[in-house]
Amino acid sequence: MKDAVVLIGIGEMGGVFGRGILKSGHPVYPVTRKNPPDAVVKDVPEPEAVVVAVGEKDLQAVLDAVPDGWKDRLVLLQNELLPKDWEQHGLTPTVISVWFEKKPGQDAKVIVPSPVFGPKADLISGALDAIGIPCNVLRNEDELLFELILKNLYILTVNTAGLKVGGTVGEL
Repeated sequence: MKDAVVLIGIGEMGGVFGRGILKSGHPVYPVTRKNPPDAVVKDVPEPEAVVVAVGEKDLQAVLDAVPDGWKDRLVLLQNELLPKDWEQHGLTPTVISVWFEKKPGQDAKVIVPSPVFGPKADLISGALDAIGIPCNVLRNEDELLFELILKNLYILTVNTAGLKVGGTVGEL
């Protein structure tokens, strides 16, 4: 059996990542508000990876609470993620810019392959590939920064257009 992966946040996105990680052969240990990191670290002190799939408003508090033994194993995903979000904690995580939609009651809908970079990029790419979600493993931090800025620009453009004309992302 492969090493365990800890999943912080098991909402829509966390569920997608959890399913892919399980399908690729890793056991998954969830961290939730009722099952905090301190409770899980006792059972999984050295996981293969720690995927952080929480909302933007919760990210900084989660990064503050990550046990020391997990800090070099982090995988971050956010719609508006930028290096300042992890650098202030002295972290060097794996980062994925998610380019698939996941709504309640629906399967994930791929827009374009999701770029991923960092020490756990192959694990994440393999997990998502196991459930039919393509990834593009990036070669360096400059490529990651470009992809993160591109995603932020996309979100800003869609939000602005939505304010003007309304509709869903798909319609826009």
